[in-house]
Amino acid sequence: MPRVDQKGRKFIELVERLLERWGYSRTEGKVYAVLLMKARPITISELVRETGLSRSSISVALSNLARHYLVTYRKEGKTKYFSAIPAFLEKFLQQPREMLEREIRPMKEIIEDLIENSGEDEKTPLYKTLLEDLSTLECVLERLIEFEESEELCLRRDSS
Repeated sequence: MPRVDQKGRKFIELVERLLERWGYSRTEGKVYAVLLMKARPITISELVRETGLSRSSISVALSNLARHYLVTYRKEGKTKYFSAIPAFLEKFLQQPREMLEREIRPMKEIIEDLIENSGEDEKTPLYKTLLEDLSTLECVLERLIEFEESEELCLRRDSS
């Protein structure tokens, strides 16, 4: 694997961690980071040399990254050249909505059901505390989404 300076290694590590937090694999994070650092599109063979990963794991990672619009490629003959699409902001802004819909609201519904069906047993105060916390988080996420949507409108208006 070619030498990457200390800042390059740190950048790759941070991108891996960030993408992993967003539901991508460590391999996808590494491939994406290496592509982001390249000034030109590169092949799978070059990615193998740069990352030390297997050709098949890179291929799987590239397929998923392309499916999520983080990577694009162009073909010249039988060779594909891959490039990263910088999309940190877009991916970050998807997180509040996904968290709200996938985790927070379903948890809140479960806790509400537990409160309703628990009567007044010893767990009821705990459930009520959890519900209050989840309701506050729901409100914060909703406001963040509203803010993001209004900023998006401003950005669209400013760019036209």
